[in-house]
Amino acid sequence: MDDFLHCWQHNGRTITFAWVGDKDVRVTRVYALAFTPDGKMLLVGGGPGDPGYWLPGGGIEDGETPESALIRELFEEAAATLHETERLGTQRVDDSTGGSEYHAFYWCRVMLADEFIPNRGGAERKLVAPKDFLDTLFWGREDPKAAMLLERALQLERLYGESHNR
Repeated sequence: MDDFLHCWQHNGRTITFAWVGDKDVRVTRVYALAFTPDGKMLLVGGGPGDPGYWLPGGGIEDGETPESALIRELFEEAAATLHETERLGTQRVDDSTGGSEYHAFYWCRVMLADEFIPNRGGAERKLVAPKDFLDTLFWGREDPKAAMLLERALQLERLYGESHNR
């Protein structure tokens, strides 16, 4: 899994992201590669000090499962309602300031509310074609995991489309 190892220098810290796949671990954050019915992918961003657009998601609160946290985060950050989901895998995040945690990534099919009023986190939602995803996601071309996640999500999106268009 060393092919999916990425180090990021940020505010004097080194943060290492290592793909662990399907390893059974306690996840603390969740992120969505979310598709709308017209095949666009959902990103969020535009907040204060924002480096660009990122995947919708965030921390798991006390009493939540990873899936319930994903539902809440999608709604809070993008007024998106989750309809289908499947876990893509997990990464370990090691921060040089002393902490480690695990983040899970999910393929999702979502519906967007017509009206979007940002709650917290992001200030806007952005829909992009899958071909533009890696160039729009702020870490999409820097972290080799992004292309792998996109490929896995596109495979699930194709399967979803095939099973629902019969």
